[in-house]
Amino acid sequence: MKRGTLLLVDDDRHLLASMADWLRDQGYQLDTAGSYAEAVAAVDRKAYELVLADIRLGEGPDGFDLLAHCRQNRPETTVIMITGYGTVKSAVEAIRAGAFDFLTKPLIDEELDMAIRRALSQREVIEENRNLKAQLDARFGME
Repeated sequence: MKRGTLLLVDDDRHLLASMADWLRDQGYQLDTAGSYAEAVAAVDRKAYELVLADIRLGEGPDGFDLLAHCRQNRPETTVIMITGYGTVKSAVEAIRAGAFDFLTKPLIDEELDMAIRRALSQREVIEENRNLKAQLDARFGME
């Protein structure tokens, strides 16, 4: 099984189920949420390494709201935004708001897998860097 706990968020239940099946077949540990409220509850309950969130989540709060919630409450969680209505403006807005990547539907399997692997790899490098700094501080008392 690949390293990484993922949360997939999309209000389209058919797309959510098919993407979830494919990601699980790829070896990812995955939970799903079909709404903003379900996603917030999942993020508050569990520390995910990566959240894949559709921008449009029906009525009310959207993927950008979920991104903001993750940035505030789980800053260590990487977020990739997904949309079927991608524009350059929304992509720039997502990246500026802290998203790791911005993907447009229909998703190509290899593109999605590569984005996930890049995100998890970057998290691993950041965590390793944090651990090495902590070891140096403990050993040499450096700030």
